[in-house]
Amino acid sequence: MKIGIGGQPQSRYNAEDMRALGESASDRVLGLLKQAETGLSVKELCQRLHLSSMAVRRQLTLLEVSDLLFSEKEKQKIGRPAFRYYLTEKGHEQFERDYANLVVDLLVSLRSMDGKTKISQIFEKRKTACVEKAQPKVLGRTLEARVHEVTRLLTEDGYMARWEKLGPKKFLIKEMNCPVAQVAKKFPHVCIYEEKFLSELLSAKVTRRHHLLQKDHFCSYLVEG
Repeated sequence: MKIGIGGQPQSRYNAEDMRALGESASDRVLGLLKQAETGLSVKELCQRLHLSSMAVRRQLTLLEVSDLLFSEKEKQKIGRPAFRYYLTEKGHEQFERDYANLVVDLLVSLRSMDGKTKISQIFEKRKTACVEKAQPKVLGRTLEARVHEVTRLLTEDGYMARWEKLGPKKFLIKEMNCPVAQVAKKFPHVCIYEEKFLSELLSAKVTRRHHLLQKDHFCSYLVEG
């Protein structure tokens, strides 16, 4: 997340910009909770959002069901106990984070200390671990079923993947998004080992056909059994 003047978070959930951007009440609640050091009560949210308690409670219920926030009882001297609301780990993850630059900086530092070979070893180790983790989900299945499952796993990881059958034992996997594009620009190892990962997991010949880093609109791999 970017930090603006005065150390305030700047993201699509920035409380100062929410109303102007026409964002949903849920987004506004998340934004306020993100900036609250000790959580917020329903009353406090009503005051800041200019909404009724019924409207605020409706948003809180939706967000709690989605595991984006949790509540804790707040002791009061009189009356019923009130609750304060806080973001869960999943709730915090809804905000922009600059992981890509951190990874790139770490890899650059590692390369300067241990050389290019160490970088290749790291990506090889990661590829092997990813194959071992996913392999039980494709073992004993037909190539088409393996392609379907691997595409589903890629989508879960943010690749917005899809596949199509081109002929007998011939398929095309398309990745419409690359969640590691910023890292891949500096370290093409990412793409090389992705191709190896797919080949090993699918037990098939895999050839890259399209590449986002080569100005294509998506990445794709031809799979041949």
